[in-house]
Amino acid sequence: MRARRKRLTILAAAVLLIAACAAVIAVRASQPRYHYEVRRDLSVYFANADSVIEKLRECLKRRQEIIRISYRAHNSSLDDLDELTRELMGFACAETDRPDEGDYLGCQIGGYNADFSEQKRDGENACTIEIRPIYFTDEEQEEAVSREVGEVLERLELAEGSSDEEKGRAGYGYICDNVSYDTIHRKNDSHRLRSTAYGALCYKRATCLGYAVTVYRLLRELGVECRVVTGTAKGEYHAWNVICIDGLWYNADATWDSMNGGRDFFLKCPDDFPEHEREEIFSSESFAAACPMAERSL
Repeated sequence: MRARRKRLTILAAAVLLIAACAAVIAVRASQPRYHYEVRRDLSVYFANADSVIEKLRECLKRRQEIIRISYRAHNSSLDDLDELTRELMGFACAETDRPDEGDYLGCQIGGYNADFSEQKRDGENACTIEIRPIYFTDEEQEEAVSREVGEVLERLELAEGSSDEEKGRAGYGYICDNVSYDTIHRKNDSHRLRSTAYGALCYKRATCLGYAVTVYRLLRELGVECRVVTGTAKGEYHAWNVICIDGLWYNADATWDSMNGGRDFFLKCPDDFPEHEREEIFSSESFAAACPMAERSL
């Protein structure tokens, strides 16, 4: 019996050292909420990709340190496993109907390490993908975030039947008024909490990504569609939001509004949102189709 192995490292932020804990994803059918199709031109194609991705997402939400995906294939699939893993992780962090998934989940993972192995067994290749995500927070901290979000929603005291604009202004305003920019850690890449809702809600300090994911989480809890956008502002890396009001999308930069003490960067059309340049993925035709921007600010 001969084993072959390879290793992949994808980093989006500083490496996080995590205590040992493993979860195994069995590739058997469940009740997936969405349909995903991993490209068929790869050497391995999961007929039950929906179930695999759904379980991967749940492991990420529980902050499992080691996630193993095991399957059997007739031929070697090592050459395509890098791309396959990227697709699985991308789908696991894709937008859903839940506030603690989608951009919220994806923005709290700073990359991952992956190991791949396969062994000849009974005329087939027994394969394993082992993913070690790099999390910004742990499960206990995320539970604290959920408690804080619940308390904030009660403090907002929104009337039943409030419009999306009213909800958006209330949630956004709370964050701007109660979170301070983390000047102490803004250049400390190892201080990952600066980029989290945990830092924003529990310590009341965050940098731009922390503001953006907190706006996303709170507004999605209120039923307002929202996305996190990254790019540059004044030549430096930056993160902000686009928010949907009555079918049209508007820019919102809670970091700048929090620091300036106003609402000059809330619900703005592109022409009224200077000095912000999106990353290519957020300037694509597909993103523009999903989030059509308003021509006028509110």
